[in-house]
Amino acid sequence: MNAASPADAAAPSRRARLRADMISQIKAEARRQLAEHGPGAISLRGIAREIGTASSALFRYFPSQNDLITALVTDAYDSLAQALTATAESRPPADHAGRWLAICQAYRDWSLADTPAFALIHGTPLPGYQAPAHLTGPPAGRALEVALRAYHAAVAAGSADPARSQVPQSMGTGPLLPALLGDRAEAYEPRLTAIVLGAWAAMAGYLATEIFGSLAYLVTDTAALYHAHIRSEMLAMGYDPQRVAAVPR
Repeated sequence: MNAASPADAAAPSRRARLRADMISQIKAEARRQLAEHGPGAISLRGIAREIGTASSALFRYFPSQNDLITALVTDAYDSLAQALTATAESRPPADHAGRWLAICQAYRDWSLADTPAFALIHGTPLPGYQAPAHLTGPPAGRALEVALRAYHAAVAAGSADPARSQVPQSMGTGPLLPALLGDRAEAYEPRLTAIVLGAWAAMAGYLATEIFGSLAYLVTDTAALYHAHIRSEMLAMGYDPQRVAAVPR
């Protein structure tokens, strides 16, 4: 009798495949509900009805609605982190200003392509739901760390001067950062991290206004305004004005 190959040994069992398929169906229907009615409309009973199974069966996969929402939040951050990482890695190593602008553009592209996911992580908090940091923190941290690495590299290369930033020298970071980054949080200088977080918050605020608000009806070109907004933030972060001006529009 031939011994099983490593590939055979690593292949998922039929039970595992069925479980993964059911989880995929549940998440797909939850995302459909999310897209049509918002996070507050996600219903395990409604999902069970749509996929043709008993609602009690869903609790074997997600013991509560909060567990399902946590899985969707984790997936959203994973998707965002992948998009930002791919964009950052595609830029020339020495093009620090271009990399930051590209990362911000990737964030907007992702947000507009998957507005339900953006709403889930940046929209109105769900009553009674608190994202468990040990589950959602790592993927959220991977997305944030793309920006932290880019800015710290720009400062180290002289492409950005934090002395031009208005963020106080005494600015520190809070207890959530280690939950997002783990031990890696210590690698990022607190004030530089605060500068990134300020720019990150400004970008998310713009996108929330564009996606949830009436910005598209207030200006003729939200994409051009976004580029101008990001460039303004880059100047506030201390990026070299000549390098910012040289980034293609």
